[in-house]
Amino acid sequence: MIWYILILMLLIFLFWILLMPVILYTNTDRNRYLLTLPGIFRAVVVPDDALFHIRGWIFFIPFKFNPFVQRKRKREDKPRKKKKSVWRSGNLRIMRGALCAFRIRKLEANIDTEDFTMNAWLVPVFSAVNEENICLRVNFEGHQSLLLDMRVTLGALLWNIAKTKYRHIINH
Repeated sequence: MIWYILILMLLIFLFWILLMPVILYTNTDRNRYLLTLPGIFRAVVVPDDALFHIRGWIFFIPFKFNPFVQRKRKREDKPRKKKKSVWRSGNLRIMRGALCAFRIRKLEANIDTEDFTMNAWLVPVFSAVNEENICLRVNFEGHQSLLLDMRVTLGALLWNIAKTKYRHIINH
């Protein structure tokens, strides 16, 4: 009986992971950059003396990662294998299918390209793209800002990748 309960709890946990949204939040005005799977994983980019470091939590266990500090490793001289090309047309289709799973909850961008003509060309393009949750603006003052709140569920991501791969197999 206890095995049934453990298996049931494991299945509920897996479904929870598949249905919970993965949140990517970026706000350049406040220097806040975060990636989270609520209750399971959270990673925050924190500005630092050496540009930045990453502070995170996995199941409420904190960790800190500094990508600019090199760790000493024992290296053995082994012959390197030649890498295969990753950018094939099938992989690009899968990536495009995966991008369809992402949902933009909020996007606000205020940019200045420092080119007066380019800014003038971008004004009608941005006004055509603007929607309820997307607000793109061009300024002529040199100010740059981005606010992005993007979410995806792992289940939807896996479903779109599998669907795209299945269509690719059927068509060829």
